[in-house]
Amino acid sequence: MKEKSIWMWSSLGLVCLLIIVSYLAAYYYNESSIYRSLYERAAADLKRLTMPVNILIDYENGTKVWYNNTAVPRETNVLMATKIVASVEGTEYPEMGTFVDSINGVRNEGGRYWIWYIWNPDKGSWEWGPVASDKYILHEGDTIMWKYEKF
Repeated sequence: MKEKSIWMWSSLGLVCLLIIVSYLAAYYYNESSIYRSLYERAAADLKRLTMPVNILIDYENGTKVWYNNTAVPRETNVLMATKIVASVEGTEYPEMGTFVDSINGVRNEGGRYWIWYIWNPDKGSWEWGPVASDKYILHEGDTIMWKYEKF
């Protein structure tokens, strides 16, 4: 009788353990489904609110740093996009725009300045930015370059 009792209690304990494990598995599966759904919604919102652009910083000493497919907010300008990938200092001139004084600690000096360009895919060449960097609104897929050069 004692042997039967041990097997009965052991079996009952295993059944209880199986029920608990099944409950926990179902609970965590449900939780992961909820969080996956939240993640997918957040990713879709992020994609809707941002766009990819490419940014090149050419230090003119042989160092060129690309920031490809940088996610920037839609309707952002060149200056704000650059501030996402680099430390930028500038001087704001009312009515004209912001003049960039330094990028990543490299300051305008000795007749060398930071000038921005935009890639024209139709011509296959770089073109001067038509306005100040804080006045030009980027479009999805645009490629811009900051070049430290003698002016």
